[in-house]
Formats: sequence, structure tokens, C-alpha cells
Amino acid sequence: MPSRPTDTPLNDRQRAVLAAVCETLLPEIRRDDDPEGFFATGAARAGTAARVEQLIASLADPRDRSRIRTLLDALGSPLANLVLSGRPASLTRLPPAAREMVLRGWAHSRLPLRRAGFQALKRLAHVAYYGWPVTDGSNPAWRHVGYPGPLPQPEQAIEPLPTLPIERDTTLECDVVVVGSGAGGGVVAGVLAAAGRSVVVLEKGPNPGSRDMSQVEGEMLSSLYLDGGLVMTQSGSMPVLAGSCLGGGTVINYSTSFPLPEKVRHEWEEVSGLSLFTSNRFTESFDRVSARVNVGTRWTTPGRRDELLEQGLRALDWHVDVMPRNVTDCKEGLECGYCGYGCRHGAKNSTARTYLADAAAAGARMVVGCEVERVLHERGRASGVAATVRGPGGSRHRLTVHARAVVAAAGGIHTPAILRRSGLANRNVGRHLRLHPATAVMGVFPERVTPWEGSLQTRYSDQFADQHAGYGAKFETAPAHFVLAASAFGWESAHQFRQDVAGIDHYGLCGVLLRDRDPGRVVVGRDGRPRVHYELSRFDARHVREAVRGAAQVLAAAGAREIFTLQTPPARARTSEPLWLDRLMAAADARGYRYCRMSYITFHQVASARMGRSPADSVVGESGEAHELKGLYVADGSSFPTSSGVNPMLTIMAIADHVARAIQDRW
Repeated sequence: MPSRPTDTPLNDRQRAVLAAVCETLLPEIRRDDDPEGFFATGAARAGTAARVEQLIASLADPRDRSRIRTLLDALGSPLANLVLSGRPASLTRLPPAAREMVLRGWAHSRLPLRRAGFQALKRLAHVAYYGWPVTDGSNPAWRHVGYPGPLPQPEQAIEPLPTLPIERDTTLECDVVVVGSGAGGGVVAGVLAAAGRSVVVLEKGPNPGSRDMSQVEGEMLSSLYLDGGLVMTQSGSMPVLAGSCLGGGTVINYSTSFPLPEKVRHEWEEVSGLSLFTSNRFTESFDRVSARVNVGTRWTTPGRRDELLEQGLRALDWHVDVMPRNVTDCKEGLECGYCGYGCRHGAKNSTARTYLADAAAAGARMVVGCEVERVLHERGRASGVAATVRGPGGSRHRLTVHARAVVAAAGGIHTPAILRRSGLANRNVGRHLRLHPATAVMGVFPERVTPWEGSLQTRYSDQFADQHAGYGAKFETAPAHFVLAASAFGWESAHQFRQDVAGIDHYGLCGVLLRDRDPGRVVVGRDGRPRVHYELSRFDARHVREAVRGAAQVLAAAGAREIFTLQTPPARARTSEPLWLDRLMAAADARGYRYCRMSYITFHQVASARMGRSPADSVVGESGEAHELKGLYVADGSSFPTSSGVNPMLTIMAIADHVARAIQDRW
């Protein structure tokens, strides 16, 4: 059972309300057909509230912790409950059925803020319960569906890359300092180090080897994802997932390696005013990075999850194709399904296995646990960065890096924050943000699907990708472990939610990845922290709606006997009943697709420091250099002119290759 954090953000009253919330969402349910004790093991027995308190304490943004405390205070206040739910009592003093009615009132409220508050608590409680073992290295929910949990470590370990320890306040000198080590920063470091430049790479996250990849979902979210995987948009409508380790998102992504579609290349040329995106030299960058990370379709044997997607698409005579992936000697079976938490076999050609390894071999120095505060500049030119390095035992040391060029590749959330903290006044910094929102439709199949198994993604469909002027949604699958269910499944009651999770071994899914037209923004607060403001527009929501309808048809054509959406409460239909699709969509439409009505997640944050000809509508020029500050370059998804409509890794790599060569050519 997890212990209470020593730096607890909660007082005793808030802690009692949190325990009541957890026990209401995850009660002990006595059933005769429960040999593994899944239903009987509630939050109290599993120590869920203590785990949630640890998660709250780990929230990077103090405002997020404050919001949770305010929410718990409201649920613990008789007066607030009287106003909000008509029950003049603290949640802790209500009987279980009344507690659930109060929470249902929040979950289904007409007020987006109340729905967001419920979703925050629901997500924390369920991730805490399902994402870690309860006893003996397992979890009653895992045993109930035959989920194996963490698999044995491979015999041959993959060692982490060599890094430079910072044990005191330190100053380094180099040609180029690269902030971030993912698809953008990793490529820049590899290309420039191989060209003989002195390179320093600064990474906020840790440096994992295969022994560090425990395959416990909660642990891996906490260690390999940005801020523990707990970042949310400011409205609470969407979790924001991004890699935060040496290799960045390329370590934990699904190895999907689409080139930028031709139509989007032409759109980017028009939006940006730059000839780069339709040029041969950009194509050559794609060719180089694709070859280095071995993009291809050789290791694309579908697991049952992808077989069902393909089966349904072919039955409807809809578009389906094989997914290009950046892997070598992929295991493709059970083990592969865990690679969203790092590939322990080294088959995924992340930048840690390719470009960063090249950079290290060429003498590049890498520092992990490093948070860059600002870019240093003198006489209108970037001259380095100021940073802080976290050491063991909570130690913190100042790091100053002097460089001839600075490359910001910290991702679509943190790159604009670094630029703004560095004094850039360009009004486009943080604007034009696209999130590539993702949701899914679930199908219940008569046979076991075990959706956590099989290659990460091997089939896709563009049937709904162009609903209007190149905007729409792609169909893909994703490995469905327990945290996906805990985060995304809609809620109508504690018992029904437990029933939904209990059937996960029979679920197939059709993922809906929206190419969003209408932007949000990254705003940097007075405390210097980035905050994401984003809501799905009506235009984009219409595309989600049509894709959800199509996804339901795909699953039904593949043999699903029941369909449900990721809305709160879920829209459901049995495919054997007449007019099931009309009824499903009527229920889905009644719930809506915006403002915490439907579960979304973003894995791809782009276009927040975009590339273009003019500083009036962009942040950097064609070489990636900032309009406002010479010697400062952006080389990640932030520089996209708009959303790409495809998983962006390969496009980020191509842009980074282009930027690195532009830097090289100037010296």
C-alpha cells in the first residue's frame, strides 16, 4: 500500500473527502462470480486514496494542486453541496448511494467546470487503482481479465546512453546547445555532432535503459512522460501526453512513421509563404531520416486488435493500408504491446538508439534532469542557455552553457515557454497550437481480443481523413492497457464502470485521430510555467462526430456485438437490434463532443512557434532561425505551420534534419 507523501498538499479534511471520493468511485462489490476479487477489492483495500495523494503532490503546476484542493473543499462543504447538488452535507457524511448521486451530478452537469472537476478526480482515482499492483506484484483487475502485468526482463539488457553528471554549479562551452532530445533535438544533435560540431544536449527527463522500463503503467507514466502524464488543458477537457526522457517522444511513441501528405505540404507552402515544404531538399530530408530510423512495413504483423480493424474496413470496402514503422527486428507479439512505455528489446529506432547514439559516439555531451529556464543573448544574438539540473536526493545545481547557436526542441508546450521566458516578444509565440486530439469507439466482441497485445499499430484508414478541405480524422488502433480504460472510459455509475473495465479482454477499438483546423494557445504565466488553452471547435467536432459514426460501423462490420463511445455517460448500442446505429448516434449527439462530454487525449502538440516568411504570422523563418533573435533555432513540432493530420514524428525529424544542415552551412 502506498504511503502518504511527506510533502502532502492536503489537509486532514481534504484527505477525508478524497478517501470518500475514491471509495465511491471504487467501492467494494460482493459478487459470487468474482474469483480474483476484482469487484471485492475497492479503493480502501487497495490504498487508492494514498496513491492519489502522491499523484496530487507530484503535479508540476501549483495551480493544479490548488484546484484539486478547492474541489475537495467544495465536496466537503455542506453549503457548497446544498447549492450544487441539493444535499446539505459533506460528502464524507453521506451514505454510499447518496455520495454516488452527488458525483453523478458533477459528472453529468450542464456546467463544463463541474464536469471537468469530476473528470480530474475520476482520472486520478482510476489511474491510481489500475496503474499499479495492489498485492504480490499484481492487481485483481489484471488477474480478472488475464492481463499478465509486467513481463520478465529480456536476457540482454539495453544500457542507457552515457551522460555528463552535474554535481556542482557548472559552465560548459560548445558550438551548439540543443534543448530537448526527441524527434527534433535528437536529430539535430546527431547531424551536427557527426559534422564535427561540439554539441551539448539538455534533457528534462531521465536516461532510461531497458532495466528501467518496468512495464508497470503508473511507474512508466511517472518516469517517462512529461510531468508524470498528468498535464491537462486548462479547462480539464484533454490530457496532454508527451515524452520526457532521453530520446523524448520517440522512446514511448507507437513507432508510426508517416511522411507528410502531399496535400498538407502544399497547404503548408501556402500558409507559411515558404517554398521549403514542396521542395526537393525537404524530400531529401525525409529520405535521410527515414533511412536512419529504418522506416518500412516489414515488421507489421497485426495483432488481433488490428486484424479486427482491417476486417471491418474491408467488409465495408473502405480504405485500409499497412502502417509504416521505424523498427528493426520487432518482436511483434505480446511484448510489443508494452512499447508505449519503452521498448526493452531495442527494436524501436528511437533517437536514443539512432541519432543520439551517433552524437554520443562523435563526442556530444548529454545532461539529463535539466530544466532550461531561458536563452542567453548578447547584442541581438543567442549566446547560450541558463538551466538547473536536478541531482540525486533533491540537489539542484546551476548550469550555464555558452554556445554559438541554440536549438529549442523541447516540444509544442515547452518550446514556446522557453522562448517567452527568454524575452521574445513576437506575438505568435504560443499561438496557433494544434493538438491532434484522439478519441476512440469501443467494440465488444464475443471472442477474447486481449487488446494490450500485438504490434503497436500496423493498420490505418484514411476513409474519413478528408471531410472538408483536407480536414477530418484518421482511423488507427492503440494497445489498450488498463490506464487507457481508467482515463478514457465514460462514467455513469461505479458498478457500470467496473463492469466496463472487467470486459477489456473482449474489446476492440477504432481510434479516431482528428486533424484539427482551429487552434488553441500556450500561455506562459507569471511563474514562467506553460499552460495549455484549447477547446475543440464546432467545425472540428463535426468531423469527430462523422468519424465516430464511421468507427462504430467498422467495429460492427468486424463482428462486435455491442458498441460504446468514450462519452460520459457512454452512448451504447447492441448491433443485433434494429436501427442500432441511429440510436447510438442519437445518444452520442445528445451527450455532445465538446467541453468534457467526450474523452480525448493529445499525444502530438504542434504549431505553437510556427515557421513562416513573416514575423507578422510566424516565429521562425525557413532555416528554423527565430525572426527576432539570431542564432536561436526551433527544430521540433512547434515549427509546423498547421496540424499535419498524421502522426508527426517523421515530419519533425525531417524539419530537424533541414534545420541542422542550415546551421552547418552557416559555419
